[in-house]
Amino acid sequence: MSEPSLDALISAVDTAVAPDASPLDRLATARRLADALRARSDELLDHYVDAARAAESSWTEIGCTLGVTKQAAQQRYVALTPPAAGELPSGLKGPAAGVFLAAATAAREHGHHYLRPEHLVLGLLAQPDELAGRALIELGVTPEAANTSLVERLGSGPARPDGSLGVAPQTKRLLELAKAFAKRLGHNCTRTEHILLAAVAPRLHSPAAALLADCGASAEAVRDQLSAMLLHEAPELADRLHKRWPLATLQIRGIRN
Repeated sequence: MSEPSLDALISAVDTAVAPDASPLDRLATARRLADALRARSDELLDHYVDAARAAESSWTEIGCTLGVTKQAAQQRYVALTPPAAGELPSGLKGPAAGVFLAAATAAREHGHHYLRPEHLVLGLLAQPDELAGRALIELGVTPEAANTSLVERLGSGPARPDGSLGVAPQTKRLLELAKAFAKRLGHNCTRTEHILLAAVAPRLHSPAAALLADCGASAEAVRDQLSAMLLHEAPELADRLHKRWPLATLQIRGIRN
């Protein structure tokens, strides 16, 4: 099995930038490529850990194969931050918790063993009255189209209504980023719009963003739509949103002018 050589990766970076690009421009491009490669490697391991669990391999066996302990493997591929009494494993509340529960239901209905970022898209669409759901509806994303794309990407099997359900590492990272967005926007808890912002964040290269693109909603379109809706409903967020999300520049200028 071959892997990209350093020379090939350097060539990819140099090809992606203008001939007169500065060293810092090249560094920024290299960082984006490295982030994308890390995201793809996580997806690759997620896929085969899921397959191993479906084949009833034990966590001890999986950990040994990965070169880590059983506990480390479970921490990476299953456990979220331990919840407080009465809370969901995700630590979410209100409509955001509803997104998590709907996503988990979708995963079980398709016979999946892990809750992945793609399932969260279905969870967001299951809350059509919340801001994220309304944004996706405005962009023409339907539950039917999202479900079709999910099945094409992850397949489908016999439903597992009572089976164990893990949480994939990319899902955990997405939820952690959503929590960070909430904090930076001055909100007390994670909301559906924060989950959607995290889903299309460039730094994650999330398969949730790819699924939305399959449905005709590019990451840029989603960010612009959310920016416009957030700024319309809470203009006081303009400065915070501009710092967090430069793509909102046009909408922010429109509100200020």
